[in-house]
Amino acid sequence: MDIRMICMDLDGTALRPDRVSFSPLLESVLAQAHTRGIAVTVVTGRQYGLLPPAVTNHPVWENLAVLCNGGQVRRLGTGELLSSLDMEQQALQQLIALAERFSLPLEFSLDSRLYLTRRSLELQQEDPGLVFHRDTILANHGQTVDSLEPLCGRTVEKVNLLCIPEEKRNAVLRELETIAVSAVWSSRNCMEITHPAAHKGRGLEEACRLLDIPVECTMALGDSGNDIAMLRRAGLGVAMGNAPDFVKDAADVVTDRYDADGAAKAILQYALKA
Repeated sequence: MDIRMICMDLDGTALRPDRVSFSPLLESVLAQAHTRGIAVTVVTGRQYGLLPPAVTNHPVWENLAVLCNGGQVRRLGTGELLSSLDMEQQALQQLIALAERFSLPLEFSLDSRLYLTRRSLELQQEDPGLVFHRDTILANHGQTVDSLEPLCGRTVEKVNLLCIPEEKRNAVLRELETIAVSAVWSSRNCMEITHPAAHKGRGLEEACRLLDIPVECTMALGDSGNDIAMLRRAGLGVAMGNAPDFVKDAADVVTDRYDADGAAKAILQYALKA
């Protein structure tokens, strides 16, 4: 297979456990891919202003970034917005009502900040899986507000629905099916919600269109539920060794864990054929 573009998730895939940097091997492999004329596209649930130093320090392969699970496509270096699918006001209001009924934390993402009520922040405190999110993301990019309702008429890029306990999962999913949104699992008990047409598969297609690269000449790497659409759409879908089984089942091949240089190893094997 002639790989002409690498579409790379960040958290749990390309980033090291510190969630801000790439391993030396991955940095070297991405530079080699660039030298061979292979485009590198970041495909993430993150917003532009929340991207880590690994991709904002102007690496040699800098190109496009698919953000908010396919809701936006921007130029990585300048932030220029090339494509966007923002959430609709009615859907946002319905999500607020859902979160209130089930007592779940809810966050609105706009202008690269996360807006949440103080009650939502309180509900996150006892979840050990949200330590990085609370202590790093919200500490630097969070904004508490009295109510999310006034934000429903603004340009909301993405919504986070967090801390969904097992006993509420099925009921929450049934309600989400009645709302015009795209909802995917980003971790064990958290969902990322976007415009109904926004997903990473759509973002991959948009990047292909902008760079004039056939979809079948792409390689995608991911580890979570929000990566499944991209893994299925790419010419070659690669799941990380740390991915849950339902994500591995959606991929063509499985590589090593993210903390064992699985992304670099897959790129070497399938794109660089080293």
